Amino acid sequence: MKKIVVLFYDKINNVKIYDFELPIEGYTDFEDFQKELDLLKDRYDILMLDAHNKSIDYFLQNKDQIDLVVNLADNGYENNFSKNAFFIELFNFLAIKFTGRQANNVEFFERKDLMLFLFDYLGINLPNTVMYYQGIDLRFLEEKVKALRSPVIVKMGISGDSLLLDENSICNSFKEVMERIEYIENILGQKEIILIQEFIEDAREYTTLIIGNDECNDVKAFTIQVTPKKFYDFEQKNYSLLPVEQFYKRCDIENSQLLKNIEDKLSDLKLITNCKDYVRYDWLLDQDSNFFLLDLNANPSFDSELFKLFNDFFSIKGRILGYIINSALKR
Repeated sequence: MKKIVVLFYDKINNVKIYDFELPIEGYTDFEDFQKELDLLKDRYDILMLDAHNKSIDYFLQNKDQIDLVVNLADNGYENNFSKNAFFIELFNFLAIKFTGRQANNVEFFERKDLMLFLFDYLGINLPNTVMYYQGIDLRFLEEKVKALRSPVIVKMGISGDSLLLDENSICNSFKEVMERIEYIENILGQKEIILIQEFIEDAREYTTLIIGNDECNDVKAFTIQVTPKKFYDFEQKNYSLLPVEQFYKRCDIENSQLLKNIEDKLSDLKLITNCKDYVRYDWLLDQDSNFFLLDLNANPSFDSELFKLFNDFFSIKGRILGYIINSALKR
């Protein structure tokens, strides 16, 4: 029987990212996730490990007995974002197969500016975007920002760009943009790349989960719609306080060929970016059915988020994780 280790974040009272307190219980809904794992225990020898220092010892001592790690803790361990992707590098060093983003593309997924540059190079539609970075000439920045269609949305250009989004992220002037940048920098305690992006007000937002691997010929796509807020902010991730149904519904795109074309395009992008086993995309469709890609999530917290969203909409309870594990073992 294959040995599967599931690495996760245990429940905690608060997660502290930089100096910003997030009032959530943690990244893993342990009870719901345990139910999903119970459905697979007749097929796999499954061990759950919390992401902390003691887990490192386990991997060092048992690396030759582990067939796959389902990595739900790619943002570091002990909820410390300064140790970002620590386990990814560890698994790569120990030659342990693991799910999600791979060691050779970690920086790409941490840097939204690099990600957007690649998307633009590949001819993928994006909202018009200006990058703010340390040392940029503010007169040049102002000129570029004023060339964007107002309003704009200001968000972090690093991993977890939705963490600081709120109603004040939408700006109608360069003065408001600079005030928002200052707010973000004060919270982060350092200068970071910040995205200033045209806010497409008449668009509907969707999220697509793609599971499987091209080399296994088993890729599947599932799309649902985000409702009804103006943008995907951190509140929508806080399922300990808010019901999933308040923010998501079944995909309402009636043109099945349009949806298939979009999902095929996203599947191709998964292959290009070397995302393994699963990936989630956030994207927009405006009133003229124009597609705009917003983000690629190479390691979405699919235990607490995607299971709840996609299981109900597609009646695939207990199958997503099993499908991911099976495809990962085959590649």
